[in-house]
Amino acid sequence: MKKILFAPGIASIEALGSITRLIAIADEIKKRQKDCSIIFRAAGREADYAASCGYEVVQGYKPKFDMQKLLKQGSNNDIKGNLSQPNFSISSVCDVIRLKGLISKEYVQNTFKEEMELVQSFKPDLIFGEFETVMPIVAKKMDIPYFCTGGTPGKKDFSYFGFSNKTEYGYAEDYNELLRTLNLKTIENICELNQDYNCSKVFVPSIPELEDLKDSSKYIFLGSVTPKNFIKSDFNFEKKRPLIYVYLSAGEITPEVYQKVILDTFLGSEFDVMVTAGGNPRFKSSVSSNTSNVHFMNMVPSDKVIKMTDIAIHHGGQNTTVQCIENEVPSIIFPGKHFERYFNAEKASEIGCALNSGMNNFNKEFLLKTCREIIKDNASKQNLKIYSDKIKSCGGAAKAADFILNY
Repeated sequence: MKKILFAPGIASIEALGSITRLIAIADEIKKRQKDCSIIFRAAGREADYAASCGYEVVQGYKPKFDMQKLLKQGSNNDIKGNLSQPNFSISSVCDVIRLKGLISKEYVQNTFKEEMELVQSFKPDLIFGEFETVMPIVAKKMDIPYFCTGGTPGKKDFSYFGFSNKTEYGYAEDYNELLRTLNLKTIENICELNQDYNCSKVFVPSIPELEDLKDSSKYIFLGSVTPKNFIKSDFNFEKKRPLIYVYLSAGEITPEVYQKVILDTFLGSEFDVMVTAGGNPRFKSSVSSNTSNVHFMNMVPSDKVIKMTDIAIHHGGQNTTVQCIENEVPSIIFPGKHFERYFNAEKASEIGCALNSGMNNFNKEFLLKTCREIIKDNASKQNLKIYSDKIKSCGGAAKAADFILNY
């Protein structure tokens, strides 16, 4: 019986995008080999989601971190009072790791202890991670094959459109203290741990045209990797007009702002509009906010919604970007000052499948005019068809599952 340990990176800032990719791969493995033993090590919403999908979950140490306090200290309004613009920069994986609280000595020591104990007791045949910084070290010390999901922005030398992981601070000090104790090779930059330090294969949930990765047998492109029935709910939406799907998540445009702008823009228009926030607590989804054609819903089954969508307005997350192209949905993307989202938006724009829009364009005039134009754009439809076929041909989670079970 094969034993597999899935380990999405523990974080104070939780994102379902990471756990859903691993769930999709785990589901495909269980479909092919029902007696395979799978454990997830996760925390917070990610742990809850894995448990709701029927998997055994071992709760991980969660770093002490007050994101709301950081946002309050590091934000101000622009001259129009519209957008929240953090003073801190999210220009590299280093910054993300710092914001997630993964650089403290306390986190490194506690997490290593927990993960070593788990690996020694479970004895996995292989470990599959996502944005993990400690598990690659555990896997190397225990001589267990380690795979992960990853892509261009996660590499230690990523540099694109002004964003770079080559920062002055590599945040490696406490990790190197651990590595020296274990007699393992030290690092210069914490980003090395994501997919370069100890990873046999990197599964890329995208296509080569949306990445900047050099040809290597280490990379396996999967296309779209999302679980079926992502949100388990009795979703029943009756589409009466062309549908615009709005998902701006947590980012430079706050829920308070985008809910108001979207309502002002599309109320009474020729479009149906569905606005969601993926569980963001600042998002208001009260029935009183809904109208005959603009609907606010905190959580929706994105896989079902995107299939019926005509235009998407989103934040540039990798899953959403790839899903939209896969389903031939033209996008207007507002990534803000976020290196990964901006990279995704720019790549989708390069292949003619999306518009990478500046924050100043998030207004009624631009949104309404652009939606009316993009829905009639035949060139965009042709590009979307080409790259949708490429995504579908990659094999998705099933390809990853087959590789893992035959490894």
